[in-house]
Amino acid sequence: MSTAGPLILFGTAHLSSVLVIAAIGVGLPLLARRTLSIAAQYRVGLLIAALLIGQEGFHIWLLANRYDQLLSSLLPLHLCGLSVLLTAWVLAARSYSAYEIVYFWAWGGTLQALITPDLDRGFPDPAFIAFFLGHGLVIVGVLYATLVYRFRPRLASIFKSIGVLLLVVAVVAPLNLWLGTNYLFLCSKPEQASLMDYLGPWPWYILSLAGLALVSSVIYYLPFLIGDLVAARSRATRPSPPSSRG
Repeated sequence: MSTAGPLILFGTAHLSSVLVIAAIGVGLPLLARRTLSIAAQYRVGLLIAALLIGQEGFHIWLLANRYDQLLSSLLPLHLCGLSVLLTAWVLAARSYSAYEIVYFWAWGGTLQALITPDLDRGFPDPAFIAFFLGHGLVIVGVLYATLVYRFRPRLASIFKSIGVLLLVVAVVAPLNLWLGTNYLFLCSKPEQASLMDYLGPWPWYILSLAGLALVSSVIYYLPFLIGDLVAARSRATRPSPPSSRG
């Protein structure tokens, strides 16, 4: 039996876990980019992909065997579970099309889950460790693909990401009715405190989430848009080379 107490939102263990994820998420890609060959960089990407899949399998096993949760409720059909699979594919296959989707899912969904985790057990409970390991690896993986593989979203990626999410909702909603589950939190809000608490009652919070997904996607695209505008202005103001006359 674990002696861990309940999760304290923004407590020492929670904040420390988020800070460790941030440090690894930035530090590992920068180190790999500066010191490793392209082949070695890819091997690190494969390792992160393997860790993502391995921890997802372990997490499902843990919740089913140690905490007696039904397997029907443990399928990777929440946004974060789907992000685990997509991030692993991005890193293993160097798939840009998958990156376009998971870039926005990771920042809009996985990051939010790290800030307000749907978790009632604190450190060092295995469920706490598995939760932050899995969600943290998604953030690390997306940053790795951005900084090492040099992937970046386009404006069209926003609509592609949201379009795929709507397709997932169309598939998951009837599955929830069939299995009696709450994937994507389509049937009710998380039990723990979250941003959804401020988005109105069911089903209106789902519409609010859709609008929030669009707004947050635009925000997470802004660094690239600003970079493009700065680069374009720099090219426009750069003096032209003198022409030679024969």
